Amino acid sequence: MSKSYTTFKIHPSIGIARLGNSDQFYIAPEQPGTLPIACDTSGKEKQDANGNPVRVSSFKDDNDLSKIKKQAARFRVFAYADEGDSEGKEIQVGGKYNFIYQTAVTAPRIVEGTVTDIDWTVHLANKKASWYEFQETNGQHGYAPDHPLRNPEVTQPDLRRQLIIDPGPVTVNLKNNQGAFAKFGSESKRNDNSKNKKVAYPQTFPPADIQPNSIETLGSVLVNEQDKNIRLLVLGGNGNSGSTKTPVIDNFVNNDGWFDDISDGPVTAKIEYTFINVTYDGDKEIKTKTKATMEVQVPAWVVVGYPRYAPELEDMITMDETLYDIFVRNMAYEPRLFGVPPFTMENNSPTTQEELDFWKNAARFNPDYYPKFYRDIWPILRRPYEQTTFTMVFDPSDGGDPHNRGTGGNLSQAALSQPPQNGEDPNFKLRQFVLGIMRKSSQTNEYTVEGNAKSANKPRLMPMLCGNNPLTNVSPDKFLAMRPTQLFFLRQWAAGKFVNECLEWEEGNAYCSNPWALPPTTGIGIDRGVLGNAVGGAFCPGAEMTWIMKNPAIYSEPYRIKHANYVPGALSIPKPIADKDGSTAPNLKAGLEPGDLTKYIGVPWQADFHECTDQNVDVTYENWNNIYPDSTGDPVQQQIAYNIPWWPAHRPMVVFESLNGPQVYWASGIPDNNAGDLQMVEAWKDLGFIVSSGEGNNKQFYQVERNNEALGEPVQPGNRILGLGDTRSKSKK
Repeated sequence: MSKSYTTFKIHPSIGIARLGNSDQFYIAPEQPGTLPIACDTSGKEKQDANGNPVRVSSFKDDNDLSKIKKQAARFRVFAYADEGDSEGKEIQVGGKYNFIYQTAVTAPRIVEGTVTDIDWTVHLANKKASWYEFQETNGQHGYAPDHPLRNPEVTQPDLRRQLIIDPGPVTVNLKNNQGAFAKFGSESKRNDNSKNKKVAYPQTFPPADIQPNSIETLGSVLVNEQDKNIRLLVLGGNGNSGSTKTPVIDNFVNNDGWFDDISDGPVTAKIEYTFINVTYDGDKEIKTKTKATMEVQVPAWVVVGYPRYAPELEDMITMDETLYDIFVRNMAYEPRLFGVPPFTMENNSPTTQEELDFWKNAARFNPDYYPKFYRDIWPILRRPYEQTTFTMVFDPSDGGDPHNRGTGGNLSQAALSQPPQNGEDPNFKLRQFVLGIMRKSSQTNEYTVEGNAKSANKPRLMPMLCGNNPLTNVSPDKFLAMRPTQLFFLRQWAAGKFVNECLEWEEGNAYCSNPWALPPTTGIGIDRGVLGNAVGGAFCPGAEMTWIMKNPAIYSEPYRIKHANYVPGALSIPKPIADKDGSTAPNLKAGLEPGDLTKYIGVPWQADFHECTDQNVDVTYENWNNIYPDSTGDPVQQQIAYNIPWWPAHRPMVVFESLNGPQVYWASGIPDNNAGDLQMVEAWKDLGFIVSSGEGNNKQFYQVERNNEALGEPVQPGNRILGLGDTRSKSKK
């Protein structure tokens, strides 16, 4: 028998789809900071002469700047030979693999089978309206019994469940669904051909008359075959949001009566295969071609977010970097980097909770670990310069542009990439300076570096972006800090303990300075590449996902969301309501249900998105939040405050109107007030996308496909029209 495949896994582990009001779509990028992948109408990837994916050249329909294309999350099944196989290989139709075969009357055995199809099942849901109010960091470690609920007047369990948008699961395969869409919608039973059509599922959708837009679907799924590979594509909703009341928005994140079509949920699969079943009648051997199925042992998850308007611009911290840090420090993911000395796999493989707890208490960063410059260091130093293009924040510093990556700049690539050689280290002081201004995990409420100099002369700590709670003085977390693993990389680098890949690889290697230059071919490479295009902080509440992603309890293994067993039509509701009749309440230890990753995010999403420009943050006193806990927003007690950006890579403030054009306000035409939040419910589809020209450090970013007919001509900084250029901070309700 051929080599035994012990495990099948779906990749990516967490796929990212994005809303769009067009019927056209493209495929999510699988490399950080790259354009999405172009595809045909059946979802098959377009490829160039070298077999590499063709990138999209437009994000909207031809001749209609009010129609944004959807982004599809693409999934595939990989086979892994044994525990030592870390890369895996995508399975193919006609491919032979070893399956675990079992019937009701026979013990499990390994058989060699031939793949004929894959049955994919996806279950999307939206739980926002049924969930608790989002109140900054409250709830990270569990909700207090009196924590406010959204739509608090709905107190009966059966009515509370009606606030969940739950179309039920949809199953598709090549045999029944190739090239056809199967919808997660209120009409899905009538419109799709999936196996799920035969299953009576108690769907729940908002009332049909919500305003301004009704929600009749959370998206659709599509399956195709390309080069004998069976792929699943998951498309999200249309970007619709509506209210059961007169449409009013008075809060950036909690608006009772509102619904939107953001969603998330599990992705599972069964492999259909045939094999030759050998039985005996006495001494006579009987061979029978037998059909069978096997569950893919390691499932996945999909998240539907809003459009990524600047797809080539990386966030200061990506979701991949946040999760990598969590797994490194909590799940013994990379013992060479973080573990118990001597930092070997054999010494860092806890198998029980007791062993894991012991490991956590004893593990530490390896002082002899050498990070790679272009993989681990340069992204941290490169991103701030790119993001200054999209902010109005002036960043004074002696020696010119503090983010300048050119020769002589504070972040000169040539200088900072050079490790010590032959006992010489001319850039040691520069690296130490950069490390000194990087905000540490204990400095999230500090504005400037420590020292005796007057505040006005102290360098500001970086990154100068908002943290998880700059809104209140209760558990404040004002500024963003890099993840602990990233800070360790920076400390090693500053000390001279790092590797420059371009000095280590063969001379002239075109990819040494970009570890993501080529599309990933391994399962884990796809997992991490996809998540490199999602926001990893700050979480107030977040973009695609929020702080729940930092909780190790929600993962079955690194990068894998733990799936809960749930009752169809009876998804969990907040515990205070569930306890009234014994309904299911959330239990992270048992796993997550459809809708559990996105239920924390603002409703409707357009309000928080609109307000994520900058935040007025008070830095009057070193311990101002303790001295004057009620000072937020008070112009008398709040004497020194600065407008700090949230995430310019996700929600630009200013952009260049064209490649060589002037700088303009990205959301010109949408006022920065509650009325603007309401206008964004419709106007999101008219905003422009940001693309780049040039390579490397010479990239220039500019806007395309803005619908000026709907929004008006964009306003330039310095020519502000009241309400069209100013920015507004988020505030408590």
